Amino acid sequence: MRKPYRFTVHGCGVGGATFEASGSAVCEFPESFEIAMLETFRQLTNGKAVYGSPGVGCNGPYSIRRIVIEEVPQ
Repeated sequence: MRKPYRFTVHGCGVGGATFEASGSAVCEFPESFEIAMLETFRQLTNGKAVYGSPGVGCNGPYSIRRIVIEEVPQ
């Protein structure tokens, strides 16, 4: 069953620079991980992720440290 989910992904890049990416999707639960990873990559490559040091950015390769996927209450 398709449900609304939100996700937050925390990680780091070269030199320990940290990032956070987040978003939401309406999908089947098994699809939520793939959507979270695709959106995280998009945000990182477009400079839209939230970086630990403002204005510094975060270069790859990236390491994912934490992923939270939760159903949004309706």
